Amino acid sequence: MTHYYLLLALSITLIGCKEEPKPQDPELAAIIKRNTIIIKGSDTELPMVKDFCQSYKKEHAEILFDLSGGGSGIGIEALINNETDIANSSREMKPSEIERAKKNGVNPIPVMFSVDALAIITHSKLGVDSLSTEQLTQIFSGEITNWKDLGGPDLSIVVYGRDSTSGTYSYLKDKFIRAPYAATMKHLSGNAEIVKAVQTNIAAIGYAGVGFLMDENGKPNGSIWAMPIYIKGSRAYSPYEVTAVKKGDYVLTRPLYQYINGKPSTQIYDFIMSELTLKGQEIIKTHGYFPINDYQAEINKLNGL
Repeated sequence: MTHYYLLLALSITLIGCKEEPKPQDPELAAIIKRNTIIIKGSDTELPMVKDFCQSYKKEHAEILFDLSGGGSGIGIEALINNETDIANSSREMKPSEIERAKKNGVNPIPVMFSVDALAIITHSKLGVDSLSTEQLTQIFSGEITNWKDLGGPDLSIVVYGRDSTSGTYSYLKDKFIRAPYAATMKHLSGNAEIVKAVQTNIAAIGYAGVGFLMDENGKPNGSIWAMPIYIKGSRAYSPYEVTAVKKGDYVLTRPLYQYINGKPSTQIYDFIMSELTLKGQEIIKTHGYFPINDYQAEINKLNGL
């Protein structure tokens, strides 16, 4: 019984930590290991998943969470090496990563638990009201380097992006830029850092998960411009347009993933299923993200969830 109460005390400190406490008692150490769910990866998903963990613990106080970010690549690498129970990833695993995982005896199973509208952000006073997908490619690849070429002021464009371990970095490059990023792009460690940098530089452009532009009620905080994006010949759509995101008319829409190794244990399965409930999907909305659609839910079912 003493071990049980100590376990509850430890659980309060473990969410968001990168290292577990190392008790001297071997029996307690075994209990902690058995009751701990390790989650690593995406910084885009981190605040939302932290709230999932805290919500889950209200009804499962005995469960501990060792939760950390660092980028989707960090989570995927940990899964490949069987060092995490869940890998948070804002992109799909690459075929080469799946192959490496299977060579290590790991069978990656994807779970789509949320939908993100990736926002292209500029300073609120820049004066460029929308961009085409073609212009987006030209900016981030370094082909267009001055805002005057896009109807804006005569200012050299300052491009901010994530480092290469970021799923968002890979998603934007592989799906839309389809070219190396501009050599002058300034690499920052997280979404929040990009938002802050763009807010303070009128010539800047960057990208962030739309949830990082929201207030505590899941509404746009108004401190930055989320650029409407259009395909040539079509109208521009904003990442704040819920219907456009759900229908895919806003083109920078992506599912957010969690990867697990094969058939999950009962406690991992139960935690993931709690994210997919109506209550869990409401937590998603408070962070400015979107619930999965029926098609994505069916894919999850085919994967055993």
